[in-house]
Amino acid sequence: MNPGRFIVFEGLDGAGTTTQANLLAERLQKLGRSVYLAHQPSEGPVGLLTRQILAGRAATTQADGRLGMVDERVMALLFAADRLDHLGSQIEPRLARGEDVILDRYTLSSLAYQGATISHEFIAAANRFARRPDLTLFLYVPATIALERVRMRGAKLERYETASQLQAIEREYHRLVGTLASVVSIDGTRPIADVAEVCFAALQQQLG
Repeated sequence: MNPGRFIVFEGLDGAGTTTQANLLAERLQKLGRSVYLAHQPSEGPVGLLTRQILAGRAATTQADGRLGMVDERVMALLFAADRLDHLGSQIEPRLARGEDVILDRYTLSSLAYQGATISHEFIAAANRFARRPDLTLFLYVPATIALERVRMRGAKLERYETASQLQAIEREYHRLVGTLASVVSIDGTRPIADVAEVCFAALQQQLG
């Protein structure tokens, strides 16, 4: 049995990664492929804790008893721990039995989001056992447009969803994407259907 294909979507909050991951999964399923669609942080125990921190529902207790922000190094380790748990429990077994895995965010997110404030060496070391994706589709949307989209959702803004943070993360993504041959950069500002077509074309060109 041929192993499945490991496809990752990356981009700023508001770039459309969730929408495009869903559209690609639907298209592959119509072509008869078996697809596992997921996101990180995952729905596993570490992932759920990480999501609580991102949403501001969990914090660290400081020495004086006040609640404070969880350190970015701790966040990087939480993301890495969740990633390894997700790989071992869900992703790798499915790939081994021939399923395609489409993931909304992976290691590149850690390097861009936490890498805006802590060293890439620290993050890379924490993720050194993470499997390499077969293809990463990076949806480029400027930070200003991404934040606009996030605000339009009407939900409370999360940990990294501020103008200054998204601009810093955008710079990190640009620096990273330019050095990685396995990443295809796609204009995420185009209409949803157009972006979906480009994503599918990139998949066919890169992986057949």
